[in-house]
Amino acid sequence: MYEPVIEQLGWDTKVHPDSLLFSMIKNAVTTPSSVLSFDGQPFFSATHPVGPLGAANDARDTVASNVNTSGSGPYWYLLDASRAVRPFIFQLRREYAMTRMNTLTDEAVFTRREFRFGVDGRANTGVGLWQLAYASNTDLSVPSNYGAARAAMRSIKTDAGLPFGALTSPNDIYLLVPPALEEVGAQLLHSDFMVGIGGSASVTTGNIWKSTATLIVSEYLS
Repeated sequence: MYEPVIEQLGWDTKVHPDSLLFSMIKNAVTTPSSVLSFDGQPFFSATHPVGPLGAANDARDTVASNVNTSGSGPYWYLLDASRAVRPFIFQLRREYAMTRMNTLTDEAVFTRREFRFGVDGRANTGVGLWQLAYASNTDLSVPSNYGAARAAMRSIKTDAGLPFGALTSPNDIYLLVPPALEEVGAQLLHSDFMVGIGGSASVTTGNIWKSTATLIVSEYLS
């Protein structure tokens, strides 16, 4: 009788970090002011200040963008997790632990014959380097939109004017999508050819973006 309940608590514990992380990423585009970067701007912003330090009031001479809001579809995300500091952070302060209150000396068992089971833990998520993440709501079935996101990330420079170096490592690059984009994301990253690009079933071309990222699909982005 109790075994399925215990198993479900274990499953809830397993997916809780995903719930925290991907919900935060979604909030970063739906309510930008709720997820701020270290520079005070929304994490996904078209006006991140970039430029030499030491100017009056710590002013910057240019801005950089890690978001494209020109489309009308669901958001997808390009992430570089190859650095020591990641774009997103999950911090586990206390391990998840199950508590069983089922002994005769427990107050609820003694007075109400009630057995209680629960899971407790302490964890949260946060943001790291905005330069390593890009959000877009453009049509992912158009490969040039994916290419534009990559180009935008690779064009970001440090405050010293040097290339920041996003996406230069072939490993630990991820394309994060909601379930609605799972099929087109899989085609983009796994197929030798792209068929029906931009809604045209008659167009077929070689896929230059195959294996350029690992696909992650999350229901929490819906």
